[in-house]
Amino acid sequence: MLANNNLKVCRTLVLRDLRFHGIKYAILVFAAMLVTALYSFVFLLGGSVEDAYLLSYQYAYGSTNHILYTGLTEQQADTLAENSSIKSTVRLSTIGQLSDPMIGRRSIKLAVTDRAYAKTVLSVPTEGRLPKNRGEIALDEFTMDSLGVPHEAGSSVTIQWTDPDKTEHTAEFTLCGWWASPTNFTEACAWITKEEAEQLLPGYQAEHAHNVTLGVTLHQPKNLDEQAENILLEQGVAGCSFTTNLAYNDAKMEQAQRQAMPYYIPVILVVLCGYLMVYSIVHVAADRDRLFFAGLKSLGMTPRQIRRLLLEQGALVSLLGMIPGWLIGFVLHFFITGRVVSGMEENPALYFLSWKPFVVAILCTMATVLLAYLLPAFQLSRMTPVETRDRVSGKMPKRKKHSDGRTILTQLAFRILGKNRWRTLLSMVSLLLAVLLLNSVWIRYISFKEEIYLSATSPWDYSLCDGSAYLSDQHYNEKNTGITEETVEVLKKRPEVMSVSALKSREVSMMAPEVLRKRIIDFYNQPYDETQTLRETQTGFPEWIDGLAKLEETGAYTGLVIGMDGVYLDYLQEYSPFTSGGFEKEAFSSGDYVLAGGAYHEGLSSPVEGEQVEIQGHEFTVMGSVMHDETYLEGANSLEAAFNIIYIIPLEAFDELFPGQAYRQLAVNIDEKQQKEFESYLDEYEQGLNRGVGITKRSEYQENFQVARLNMVLPDLVIGLVLAGIAGMNFINMLVIKTVRRKREFAVYESLGMTRIQLRNLLLLEGLFHAVLMIVILIPVTVIFDFGVMPKVVEAMGSWSMAYTCSLLPLWIFVVALAVLAILVPLLCLKFITKGSLTQRMSQRE
Repeated sequence: MLANNNLKVCRTLVLRDLRFHGIKYAILVFAAMLVTALYSFVFLLGGSVEDAYLLSYQYAYGSTNHILYTGLTEQQADTLAENSSIKSTVRLSTIGQLSDPMIGRRSIKLAVTDRAYAKTVLSVPTEGRLPKNRGEIALDEFTMDSLGVPHEAGSSVTIQWTDPDKTEHTAEFTLCGWWASPTNFTEACAWITKEEAEQLLPGYQAEHAHNVTLGVTLHQPKNLDEQAENILLEQGVAGCSFTTNLAYNDAKMEQAQRQAMPYYIPVILVVLCGYLMVYSIVHVAADRDRLFFAGLKSLGMTPRQIRRLLLEQGALVSLLGMIPGWLIGFVLHFFITGRVVSGMEENPALYFLSWKPFVVAILCTMATVLLAYLLPAFQLSRMTPVETRDRVSGKMPKRKKHSDGRTILTQLAFRILGKNRWRTLLSMVSLLLAVLLLNSVWIRYISFKEEIYLSATSPWDYSLCDGSAYLSDQHYNEKNTGITEETVEVLKKRPEVMSVSALKSREVSMMAPEVLRKRIIDFYNQPYDETQTLRETQTGFPEWIDGLAKLEETGAYTGLVIGMDGVYLDYLQEYSPFTSGGFEKEAFSSGDYVLAGGAYHEGLSSPVEGEQVEIQGHEFTVMGSVMHDETYLEGANSLEAAFNIIYIIPLEAFDELFPGQAYRQLAVNIDEKQQKEFESYLDEYEQGLNRGVGITKRSEYQENFQVARLNMVLPDLVIGLVLAGIAGMNFINMLVIKTVRRKREFAVYESLGMTRIQLRNLLLLEGLFHAVLMIVILIPVTVIFDFGVMPKVVEAMGSWSMAYTCSLLPLWIFVVALAVLAILVPLLCLKFITKGSLTQRMSQRE
């Protein structure tokens, strides 16, 4: 028995169908392009968010290596590097660590220059170069600012460092390069030459010197801790320690995936709505296609060949829409991802760009399109040619028995609303979902209030601080002169500036009278709860514990004297409750009084009202004591001042006590209308600096707010826009299908005397009736949703920067769009259904 296995004919039929129905294929390719673009954008965005979290873990670790082995000899490093599971290695030789008190808890290795290793820890100078000659050194900006080193090549650098035997040294260098590293703040390298290292620590390269760090990159990183242990066992190396990269930790990778999951969720909607969109376009001329396949089956085409034909049609549509879909998806990714993933110098859309999302996107598009093509094939394969023809002919419209043969255009147009109810329902549901979701997104977006956010985030518009106090973990260097008197005077004269408030601080050694010593000790020995005292709550801070013990034993402590004016005093009065006394502006301004600050806890933990305090040989009367809220202070104090008592005096009195002391920080308020001009000045000011000064701008707070607000709604916004696009396509498809499938019916109307103008009016009425039907449902449901549901949604979000604000903007946009589509689509269809003579149109099924 002969079997029909000719599959090549399917390709011939596909090309023939493409040639004769080009418009249909153009629309299908457009739909496939949109689906591909959406898939590409979602996968690119989700991948970038996931990679950004992994990069942040990598920055926290401080290296791009998978494993860091420390405390190795050169021979041990050579042995480990021979392991077959290791792809590449880099090495670091250190001679000690910087031990200047201003470094604080940071670990700065004094190391021999190695560019390959420097790249893995992102410590290659962006200004200047790595050391080449003896006496040169390269540092990160945090270290420079802590030490007060000018940002100029050739600057003199004096460092204190400790060798492996804990011996203290002091060395002089010349700065040759520096960089601002985004990696782990607590660790860094200070680069010197090999020759300089040999002079500073002769024999540091000795055979038994355990001063080598080996950075390892594996071929297949999986369980890094286990792999690191296995490498040591396989190579027989002992006596060293290792750490593994957080970015490759299974728990961190799972956490990154969870964080990125909300950005992948829209894929589900793209699958569903993409299928419905393609399916509705494919079956615009469903009856014609069924008759075509009935003819093919009568000529001997098998169900296998029909499936192959549809498969090739779907593949062709997907491939034609692939490239433009990728481009559109990437453009969306390029402009949106940078707002989601912030804090990077490079555009994250380019930094995290990968080919994998594009491949996954086209595979998902092909699956979606083929699903829309092939599902009807199963029904066709079970039907004979006669059954297929009968099903098509059974769909012809029937006259209602009660009709008297007379009708008007309004009745004809209204009658069409009852046809193809499932398509109308599909369009209505998709439109309703899109409107409700976008209205929800819009209300949540506008309910975030910038003015509330700015007032809570920073009490003043701009903050300038010494470079050694820019980060909360940096120890403020009192010797720095980054912010000068000249800077303050220039700021005060700027036309945009409304006020400039200044703050200076100095740590001084003081002795507590017996009354004060006993008061403080009793305060911290009081119960905090049923399990511990106030002193015991600070056991995690050994320097603080040591400071309190020193006060208890000897009465000696560190006093932090702060001179301030303007908004800093206002902030102190608002957020630091008084435990004794009060604030009198005129008396305080005289310079004879001081405010004492203790722990932010109920009770007395500092000198109180009326007591006398001696600071630098000057007697002050305590005006009052406060529970000191120190969050306004930039940077950190020295380890010796971990336990301290705050003494706040006027800025003028401070300058008398400590003449020449530079500013720790400034607070600047401006006229908001002139923000652009003032920030232009600040940009010029930053470019002219040669010392570290940290500047926090109002625009940065605004940008952070805008990014945070967008990120809160972005996943739902993406879903809503996808739904809106699909809903619009479904509405258009519904109008097109209901019009195009009645081409023969309209020809009959014209043969009975309907004019072309009447036909046009009929189509316009049909489109407007469908639009009105949608609008009549959309408006009341959306209004009820916005006023009944959204206030509770906003309240449930629990954000302190939100205030419910109602808006129906997305709804009105949809109403206008529906009205426009209801007019344009019928007019476009009119050209198609009136193409050809009446005889030709009446002889066609569609």
